[in-house]
Amino acid sequence: ACSALVLAAPAHARAHRQARTRRARAMAASAIEDEPLSLSTTQHTFDAQFHPREPLLAAATITGAVELHRFDLSEKTSELVRSLECHKESCRAARFLVGGSSGSKEAAAPRLATASASCFTAVTDIESGKKLWKAKLRAAGNTLIALDEQRFAVGDDDGGVALYDVRQKKAAVCYEENSDFISDFARGKDERTLCATSGDGTLAVYDLRKSGTKGLVAMSDFQDDEYLSLDIVRNGTKVVCGSQTGPLAIFSWGDFGDLKDRVRGHPMSVDALIKISEDGILTGSSDGKVRVVSIYSKELGNAVLGICADHGEYPIEQLTLSPCQEFFASVSHEQPAVRIWSLGMARRVLAGEGPRQARAKEQDEG
Repeated sequence: ACSALVLAAPAHARAHRQARTRRARAMAASAIEDEPLSLSTTQHTFDAQFHPREPLLAAATITGAVELHRFDLSEKTSELVRSLECHKESCRAARFLVGGSSGSKEAAAPRLATASASCFTAVTDIESGKKLWKAKLRAAGNTLIALDEQRFAVGDDDGGVALYDVRQKKAAVCYEENSDFISDFARGKDERTLCATSGDGTLAVYDLRKSGTKGLVAMSDFQDDEYLSLDIVRNGTKVVCGSQTGPLAIFSWGDFGDLKDRVRGHPMSVDALIKISEDGILTGSSDGKVRVVSIYSKELGNAVLGICADHGEYPIEQLTLSPCQEFFASVSHEQPAVRIWSLGMARRVLAGEGPRQARAKEQDEG
């Protein structure tokens, strides 16, 4: 019996060593997957967006140029392939105008709409670098949303909102209801309404078919805060606004007068947010961290669930979701200015696992 125990011990030890080796390899593989792709720009970056069909990312910079970077997530590499000279002063927002059927010129090469501190907005061909269209803004442009292949809206530093159609030289629709900068946009489920947050502490809702005061559908009561970011969840029924002081404000669609709920838990301002599911969002804060937040989840309620990405010590300027919805990018002041992250852990956290559990599960499955 004693000899049997002596012989069994090495086999048992080998099994443990093999198990530890397998786990170490799994953890190493998961660490590689969890590591973001770090993308350095040549200048300070304000905004970024993924190309709708190619592994390209457009980065709007302080010089007025928009840099196009091609990336490879599997190899964790990127390269600057083109720099578009869109503006003479800082480019604060850039969005692709997407449209056309497969194989058409528009589908193969979507144009890029931009807004600048120089009080101009422009549309540029990303292949030739040629500026196709431009218009004068009332004030410095701050945010932009693409509506279709021909139309987009710009929000400026003075609270103005202008809807442009590139087939016309001037703004098709204008709104001047806000008294401070427009920080973000989101389009309603009906695609006819546009929500806008402002530094004056309001959420405004506009009917894109009407201009001036006739276009204002609703405006929330003024809050003693600044609204900096915005998105719409729960199948178009809830509007979530990020604030300067940290709490998320939630409005019910059709009842915009006063907020219906708050989600606390952000230690600093929420400068960016994106929807990743109908009951989940990611928030980017001025502490450089990206958090997973549940919104009216049946299992989790309204809660800040945890940190899924840490860009660094500087504020998050912007978050953007990939067209395939499998990864997202964070934009910050430092270099690398852009980091591209997997959405795997964030989705696991929304499924009810804590951040540590989600990471451990990814390691076990690696």
